[in-house]
Amino acid sequence: MSTHATLGVRFPDGRITGCYVHYDGGTLRPRIENFIDEKTMTGLVLLITKAQGVGGIRSFNCLPYNEPDGDRKTELLDDDKSFVISEKNWDVEGEAYTYLVDYESECITSRNKYD
Repeated sequence: MSTHATLGVRFPDGRITGCYVHYDGGTLRPRIENFIDEKTMTGLVLLITKAQGVGGIRSFNCLPYNEPDGDRKTELLDDDKSFVISEKNWDVEGEAYTYLVDYESECITSRNKYD
């Protein structure tokens, strides 16, 4: 099931860089935490920047199906246009879930529009 989300990072100066995530929006928090632990905040920012150029992320930091010990993978969309989320449009995209990670503290703020 597709539960769409936005994933973003807020920098100390207030800027936000973010992207669209297509699958599993309601369960991203532990996968975001794992990604940051393994690949750092800079790695998350780089991934988001890359995803913006192809429309977003299809699935984020997921284990392969039926392989609980497999390597986590992120699959990007393959759209022919970019989709950039910033502080200017962060609150207007309307996805079911939002996850905003503070660059310095790594604290994740999330919102579920159905709650």
